[in-house]
Amino acid sequence: MVMLVVAVVGGLVFNLVTPQGIGWTPSYVSRPLWSAIDLAQAVELQKGGAILLDARDPGDYKTSRAAGAMNLYPEEFDLLWPLLGPTLRQAPAVVVYGRYFSRWPAARVAQLLSGYGLPKVYVMLGGLSDWQKAGMPMKTPRRKRP
Repeated sequence: MVMLVVAVVGGLVFNLVTPQGIGWTPSYVSRPLWSAIDLAQAVELQKGGAILLDARDPGDYKTSRAAGAMNLYPEEFDLLWPLLGPTLRQAPAVVVYGRYFSRWPAARVAQLLSGYGLPKVYVMLGGLSDWQKAGMPMKTPRRKRP
C-alpha cells in the first residue's frame, strides 16, 4: 500500500515539475491532428474521392470491410507507408475507421498520417458496424466452391 501511495505522489510531483508531464491518454486521442466525422460525412467524402482506410487487424479486415477500403493496421504502418504513401498523398482526403472496445487504432493511424503531412485526415466515429447497419456497401470473402 505504501508503494502505491509513493508511486501516485511521485507521478503527480513529476507532472507538476515537468512542463510536458505525462499524458493520461495517448497523444492521438488527447491532442489529435485529425478531425472526427460521422457516417454521413464519411460517405460524402468517399463520394468525392476520399480513400477509406481500415485500421483493424488484418484478420478482421479479411473477414469483412467497407467496399473499397484499404488496410493499414497501426503495427504495420512503417512497413506499408512506403507502398501506400504515394496513393494516399494524391487523395483529396483520407477517412480512417476501425474502432475496438479497448483501443482506437483508427485514431493512431490518423495521427501518423497527419504527422506525415497529409492535410485532410478524418476518423469516422462509430466504426464498421455503423457502416454496415446503414446499408453501405461491404466486401466479404466469397465462399470457395467444393
